[in-house]
Amino acid sequence: MASVAGGVPGRDGGPGRRMGELSESEAAREQPALLPLDRPGPPRLDMSRSPPPPGTSDRRNRAGWRRLGSRRHAAGLVVCVVAGLAFWGLERALADVSGAALIAALRATPASALLLAVAATGVSYLTLFGYDLSGLAYARARPPLLSALLASFCGYAIGNAGGFGALSGGAVRYRIYTAAGLSPGQVARVILFISVAIGIGLATVVAIGLAFCADRVSAILGTSPEPLRAAAGALLILAASFLAFLATRRRPMAIGRIRIEPPGPTLVLGQIAVTAADMLAAAAVLWVLLPPTGIGFFVFAAVFAAALALGVLSHVPGGLGIFELVILYAVGDKVPVSAVAAALVAYRGIYFLLPLSVSTILLAGFEARRFSAANFGRGWRAAFAGLAARRSRRRDRDQGRP
Repeated sequence: MASVAGGVPGRDGGPGRRMGELSESEAAREQPALLPLDRPGPPRLDMSRSPPPPGTSDRRNRAGWRRLGSRRHAAGLVVCVVAGLAFWGLERALADVSGAALIAALRATPASALLLAVAATGVSYLTLFGYDLSGLAYARARPPLLSALLASFCGYAIGNAGGFGALSGGAVRYRIYTAAGLSPGQVARVILFISVAIGIGLATVVAIGLAFCADRVSAILGTSPEPLRAAAGALLILAASFLAFLATRRRPMAIGRIRIEPPGPTLVLGQIAVTAADMLAAAAVLWVLLPPTGIGFFVFAAVFAAALALGVLSHVPGGLGIFELVILYAVGDKVPVSAVAAALVAYRGIYFLLPLSVSTILLAGFEARRFSAANFGRGWRAAFAGLAARRSRRRDRDQGRP
């Protein structure tokens, strides 16, 4: 009697399979399909932990904004205190200067000095265009030359007069460069490069000036030259370290989600040269307006650069009060104080207010041209499209088309 467990012979006569045993294809068909949740994939969320209480993220955001607002208020308070102290010192320095004496000193300024000051201002602003050129090269952008010149001049004129150049001048650059075809990311890289380049260049130029003219600058300021040399050495070490870092850093720097590609040291060295040329031209504006002081031009340029740097560090708009106080302290005992005050007033008018007025006119023309191109151009296109449509309907009617 044959066994019940006997095998069923295979198709090729080979060994058969036992009764009740499934083949591989049948087993695959019989196996239940995996549900989407059972398929391999990324780990699922562990729901064993209790979710954060509702409103936690909102509270964190509000706390972050409060901290940011408190920092801004603290920074604004510090700026107001510094500006108040500067104006207090300026008032004490000009206590003996009457309005009539100031007006008389302004009228006594030679016309040739005013013309030379205007020419030096033009040279300074033309030199500042080098920052924008390097910033555009860093951002790999090539706008039209006239657009770059307009953005550079208007950005610096408004930034110098209103203070906070990265914001005020940056807004002007954003408006002009985006109209010229640059992306917001490229404009941001240009503004970032200009801000960093001006800071590094100004610190380096001030350090070089103090290092070479420490004795004469200290004699003017009535201090010891040793602190000036120490400050110059520290600034030069920081500048050299920054250049070495740029020479060895090849990968982009990450600040949170922002990745910043470091510029090459050659580009930064070029900006230091641009800063030196701009500083000499700007110092020449005030130098030709002052009466003879007996101070050499390069020594005066070192004092001018230090006064400008203090004004930038104070974050007071235009360094108003800080810059004047340093210049008055440096040369006020060598010439009449009323003459120095008149030269400072003329310097503010020529180097700040005159470019601001010209940039306002240029920006108004730029906006009017954009408005007319956007509106009148659209109107003309609509008119031509309507005329073409009427001609097409008339032609179809003459040819007997429906």
